[in-house]
Amino acid sequence: MLWKILREDAPEYIGVVFDTPEPTLRHQAFTAYKANRPGMPPLLAAQIPWVKRTLEALRIATMERPGYEADDLLAALTLRAQGLVNVVIVTQDKDALQLVGPRVRVLTMGAKSGERVLFDEKKVEERWGVPPARIPDLLSLTGDQIDNIPGVPGVGEVTAVKLLKQFGGLEVLYESLPLVGNAKLRETLARHRDQVFRARDLIRLVDLPDLEADLGQFRREEPDWSTLRALWEELQFSSLLKTLPARAS
Repeated sequence: MLWKILREDAPEYIGVVFDTPEPTLRHQAFTAYKANRPGMPPLLAAQIPWVKRTLEALRIATMERPGYEADDLLAALTLRAQGLVNVVIVTQDKDALQLVGPRVRVLTMGAKSGERVLFDEKKVEERWGVPPARIPDLLSLTGDQIDNIPGVPGVGEVTAVKLLKQFGGLEVLYESLPLVGNAKLRETLARHRDQVFRARDLIRLVDLPDLEADLGQFRREEPDWSTLRALWEELQFSSLLKTLPARAS
């Protein structure tokens, strides 16, 4: 997927971010965070060093920070770069959709199908029913099973979108609870108020003021072709080897 992006999209800047094994601030705030997610399978974990060796041969900058998720790094880098370049975040994680804006889009690519979906502000609202800035509000009402973040019982995507369209955001919704016509829903929302706002704190992506990074370190460079070829030969990536340019021989 990365090789396809490099060849077909030819980005001027590119970087890859990684999670680390250490607990994050979200784990400290909510002990059950991601508790239902199984650990990385050993066969996948064994591939990570090879991935990093490939990125090094491609001369693609990488970043990881203990205590922070890759999503946090993506958010921090996006917030800094969006005033300088048009940003495309390549991820399957719907949390990143909250970052979409005039100069920020999210690209998802099917692992098997290769189908590309590019989310701009209009596409986010078409798919989720709310603008990018309201994605954390939406997910805090519905919950996020992948990250084990509970939502409001009985509130699914349709109901959450309806509430947000009517009231605009969580603060106004809870200030206007008497206006929620369904008595049972009104009571359930009131009972889970603290949980909803805690969930939003977990889902929101924010800048990291102490992160030292500048756009220049992510400028795309010419790969180390000999190292890349040798590595892919070792891994028997026969189909990828065929796509290497002639100068890589």
